[in-house]
Amino acid sequence: MIPSDRPLRRHRLAVGFAAALVVAAITMLAPSPASATTKSDGTDGQIGITATCRQNTQAWTVAFGYGILHSDVPGRTLTVPRGTPIFHTGIVVPNTRVVFHYARIGAPPPGVQFTVLSGFAGSNCVVPHEQSVLDTSIFGGTSWAVDAVYIAWETNQIRSTILGTLVVT
Repeated sequence: MIPSDRPLRRHRLAVGFAAALVVAAITMLAPSPASATTKSDGTDGQIGITATCRQNTQAWTVAFGYGILHSDVPGRTLTVPRGTPIFHTGIVVPNTRVVFHYARIGAPPPGVQFTVLSGFAGSNCVVPHEQSVLDTSIFGGTSWAVDAVYIAWETNQIRSTILGTLVVT
């Protein structure tokens, strides 16, 4: 490989990684067979689950005593000291999950990224926050872009939402 090929190779790796994340998110969000219903015509493009929830679809992370990053108010910054637990929750289609992506801001290519998979939403559409907790004790001095991918119960469509920035001091 000649030096001029390196930026192109890095770009291809980044695009391939992003595509793999999307495929993984769709696979993880797919409803279990017990919760899915079959559409008769199959042409609506929806996931195929009917639900009625008492709140709007939403996803968020919370650090009790410090604040939240929320899909209804995207783009905020949450600053927490190292060691603060971050809880992941939401209101989504029953028996599905929320996939939370973290990408380190300012990391050299190819970057540092990881995913937190929430617990399954109950029949009331609530994702229990106790089932997916991120321990920030190893993240001191870092900043992370946070987004969430989930199925909206109102439309049965997959949503991807930027939540904001997590700063761990």
